[in-house]
Amino acid sequence: MTVLRIVACCLSAVAAASAGVVQGVVLEQASGRPMSRTAVNLTPVPKSGGMPFSTRTGLQGEYTFLSVPEGLYILTASRRHYFPASYGQRLPQGRGTPLEVKEDGKVYVELHMRRMGAISGHILDENGIGLSDIPVIAYRAKLPLRIAATATSDDRGIYRMHGMLPGKYWIRTGAHTLEDGTTMLPTFSPEAREAHESRAYVVAVDSETTDADIRPMPGALFHLGGTVQCEPMGASVIVRLSSETGTRTATTVCGQTYQFVGLAPGGYEVLAEVQGGRIPMAGFVELFLDRDSETGTIRAGEAPLVQILDERTHGLNNLTLTGQRQDLAGPGTEIEIHSNQRVVPGNWEVSTKTGPNDYTDSITSYGGGARHQWRPERSTDAFEVFIGGAVETIRVVLVNTAGHLTGTVQADSKPVAGIPVFLWPVAESARRSLRGFVQKQSDVNGQFQFDGLPPGDYRIVASYDLTEVDEESIELARAVAVHVEKSQTATADLAPWLAPY
Repeated sequence: MTVLRIVACCLSAVAAASAGVVQGVVLEQASGRPMSRTAVNLTPVPKSGGMPFSTRTGLQGEYTFLSVPEGLYILTASRRHYFPASYGQRLPQGRGTPLEVKEDGKVYVELHMRRMGAISGHILDENGIGLSDIPVIAYRAKLPLRIAATATSDDRGIYRMHGMLPGKYWIRTGAHTLEDGTTMLPTFSPEAREAHESRAYVVAVDSETTDADIRPMPGALFHLGGTVQCEPMGASVIVRLSSETGTRTATTVCGQTYQFVGLAPGGYEVLAEVQGGRIPMAGFVELFLDRDSETGTIRAGEAPLVQILDERTHGLNNLTLTGQRQDLAGPGTEIEIHSNQRVVPGNWEVSTKTGPNDYTDSITSYGGGARHQWRPERSTDAFEVFIGGAVETIRVVLVNTAGHLTGTVQADSKPVAGIPVFLWPVAESARRSLRGFVQKQSDVNGQFQFDGLPPGDYRIVASYDLTEVDEESIELARAVAVHVEKSQTATADLAPWLAPY
């Protein structure tokens, strides 16, 4: 993992006679210029007795919080296209350290903001001449592919994507037809069809990676069409086509056809939604396209009615799921799903909120798991279900023997307040149950607690220098290993981990 040095903020604390005042200025790290109209938040550490405050900087980047109750706070400035900057922050993706506010004190803090990364390059023909109007997609360099940013090449064949997190990316063009009718296939940089053959580009803070050039490969593109069968005849329908390179939409009416042209070979999902009805009407198909096809006919009926079967009671109850519909272009908006609710058909990633003594062992639908037969990679951060039947029963198996984990974060034998504590489940099944890693914040006494844990092995680390964890960062941070037993409470006392500059 590439670790970048950043000094996010500098502190000059001056005691004053006024009570509970926090003020300062927000500056751009690279230029030193003040940043006006920037959001600044003062958030209390748990159990510190404070209250949250928020404001925006003035024209010279200045901010002031008056009448701040005594306590420990996290002070953070945020602005679009910049990394949040916090008091005590060491890395651009790290967190701040607590700022102590005394009842009779005045604190002055400068916050220095750093711009997010960017990546740019040229889209070139066989002679090295720039190609205009070519769609470009960036993915984080891991599977399954998830779109991170998009752009379009300009008249010189140059594209630029900004607001990107540090890390490694694969860059790819989308399918395109040139002015002379030549058709270009989606191509990974510099000239590859598959992600594993692509070059990975590193994006860094306050900088732009400028050499992500691509030479799109020529090849046959196809069309896909079909009829939308629905009622009432003539009702307006929106048809959404998704693939790993993005989404496209078309409009038609019930009983009529739709068509998409210029499609590369590959997997596609098609969702048709009837507009304006009292009851949601939708239809969904998945297919693999390798030739011109009119096989995309969709039957759009009443959207699936979800029934949730809670295996604790062997009957229907009011258990609530949270879920995101996952089409090939990426996740949709997360929603709550209740029994007897109609939802749009398709592949979903779902989880459930449980009590402190429960954990989710499995979530399945009678329609089967997620399909995507041409894309074998599966999420390890949620349970996947396919919702497609007229009535879709989702079976949730909850177990009431969850474990717990408590501990204290200390440095030099003193509690560390307000530090993020990250818990990484080693087993994929536990990660699905918990929706990935779990994060808490230590309270004013440095204490933390995790509840609702599936039994098994975990890695745990406390650090101001992380905002999320994965297998790579867990190893880098030398996270402590801990085992959680059924219905038992494990303990893990931690020292803060400091990332190397």
